[in-house]
Amino acid sequence: MAKKSAISGEYAISVEDSGSIVVYRNFDNVKASLREVAELKNFEYDTNWNTRQFGKKLCTEFGDGSSAEIGEYYINVKEDGGIKTFKLYDNTKGALREIAEQIGFEYDPDWTTRQFGNKLIDSLNK
Repeated sequence: MAKKSAISGEYAISVEDSGSIVVYRNFDNVKASLREVAELKNFEYDTNWNTRQFGKKLCTEFGDGSSAEIGEYYINVKEDGGIKTFKLYDNTKGALREIAEQIGFEYDPDWTTRQFGNKLIDSLNK
């Protein structure tokens, strides 16, 4: 479970319990990503579930009901009930720079990834 998190455009950023920063990028095929997550966790699912049902059930089972971090995936239930899935982004600091530039967030290039991620999440959640 993440200590804190924020979403900006196609990115989801979270601070892990260990303090590490992870960045996820929007996964294009939501239903396929939900199937991958279910298989990863040996979670039985009904092939007739729609994306909203499937995502909500995974978030309830493995998260707080509105989001879940499972392996390299992050699942989010939007306010309208829609589901977004994100997949782990390999270059964390590069992704933080991209997000900061997109939203006009000024950062110090000497910040560690942890400092940068925490400050960016706080700014996004204001």
